[in-house]
Amino acid sequence: MNDPSRKYRWILLGTSLLTIGYLIAAAVRENFLADWHHIQMQYQTILESKATDENGRAVARDFRVELKQISVPQLKAVDRCVSCHNGIDDPRMTNVALPHHVHPGDILKNHPADRFGCTVCHQGQGPATSFHDAMGVDVAWDYPLLDRNLTQSSCLACHDVGKLPPQEVSLVLEGRKLYAEKSCGACHRLGGRGGTLGPALDNEGAKTKHQLILTNVKPPYTTWDWHRDHFRDPGGVVDASQMKNPALSQPQILALTVYMLAQRQRDVPESYLAPDKVEEKVRKLHPEALTGEQIYQQYCLACHGEGSYGRWEKTFKRFVPGIRGTSLQANADRAYLEAQIVNGRPGTQMPPWGKQAGGLLPEEINAVLDYIQPPETRRAAMVTARALPSPRRGEAGRGEALYTAYCSGCHGMAGHGGIAPELANPVFQKAATDEFIITTIRNGRRNTAMASFQPQIPGTAGFSDAQLDDLLAFIRKLGEPRPGAVSADSGMLPLGTQKLAEARP
Repeated sequence: MNDPSRKYRWILLGTSLLTIGYLIAAAVRENFLADWHHIQMQYQTILESKATDENGRAVARDFRVELKQISVPQLKAVDRCVSCHNGIDDPRMTNVALPHHVHPGDILKNHPADRFGCTVCHQGQGPATSFHDAMGVDVAWDYPLLDRNLTQSSCLACHDVGKLPPQEVSLVLEGRKLYAEKSCGACHRLGGRGGTLGPALDNEGAKTKHQLILTNVKPPYTTWDWHRDHFRDPGGVVDASQMKNPALSQPQILALTVYMLAQRQRDVPESYLAPDKVEEKVRKLHPEALTGEQIYQQYCLACHGEGSYGRWEKTFKRFVPGIRGTSLQANADRAYLEAQIVNGRPGTQMPPWGKQAGGLLPEEINAVLDYIQPPETRRAAMVTARALPSPRRGEAGRGEALYTAYCSGCHGMAGHGGIAPELANPVFQKAATDEFIITTIRNGRRNTAMASFQPQIPGTAGFSDAQLDDLLAFIRKLGEPRPGAVSADSGMLPLGTQKLAEARP
């Protein structure tokens, strides 16, 4: 009889033999034709050429051509890098080519590969058995192999960078210095201190490329390429970014990129931490206060500049006050300035800098106040404040007409939304005395866009005392809570502002 299944049995036999053939070919390729196998055969030949004594001959004799792997469960690392980099701990491999070359420097002296692995410092896909896969740049791998000049960013996981030899972490140190000099902390929070306009940077180095906007970045798509392009042109990488171009040179961009990659919160066992890292953690719990000049440099300079002049900030589309200008210093008392720093200006780019917000210590607030308003200037402001009579309250209706005609163009129709300081802001309303407001309107602010509204010659244009009283009445009305808005009495304003309000007459 004709067996109809005979044909299918032959097909099954053929496909089975073909499958077995593919498996045998894959096994041969993986174990005898793979790159690592060829590289180890080369290394074995090099070992034999270096075997000039009994110890060298023993090393060559004991070498086995096989897939090698380092497992470090404490660091959750499985690394096969040593399958190709066989000579990393052999000083005889100083003058041979990669990948047989000895590891540069004396890093392995205190960081043996069998205890630390490779990817803890270099990143990359540790289980890979080919260089392309180990790089992990164009494969689904979160942390590709770092460029050689970026690997020092990994040192901060276990070390206090300030205690390491400067030549080994020069880029990290330069990046940290630039972070302070360029006043990056004015907008970014790091280590519990800084502004809130930009994202916090404590774990910036742990970000993967999938968390970044890569539309305007050219491949290869890595986090460090993103940072380099972003430091070069923030608005060109992130549309509508409010970050100003920091005007950095190429070496400075590299240094800041390395410093950003170093900001990575790793769960490293204490047994791997250097003693200096433990000391650094203790110091962070009890930070040493910075000087007023240091605080201003790190957290104020980016927006306020040197501080003597008010200036138009095109990124924010508003005027930034000259907080060290002569007019403000002559009129503002310490309580007013302190309220602006501690509580910020809600609804504007000025964040609160108190300990629970911006992270500044009370003594640092005092220090930066002394820097902004030196004691001799403060004494002059106190004398001026005492010399001014308490102004009378005028009629808000008449003041509204004056405000609409002369003030709303810069300060906004309702005291907010304009290009100048918001007069309806609750912090301003609670901190500014009547005398301060009247004096500012009458005298203006030198070196700013705020003009003087005091008649320069009797009979010429300007505000009379009665008109100033009317304008003051309307400005105070701007600070009254609108229907549905939260008032200061509800307890929702910052604590420092409420205390200041209680102290005001």
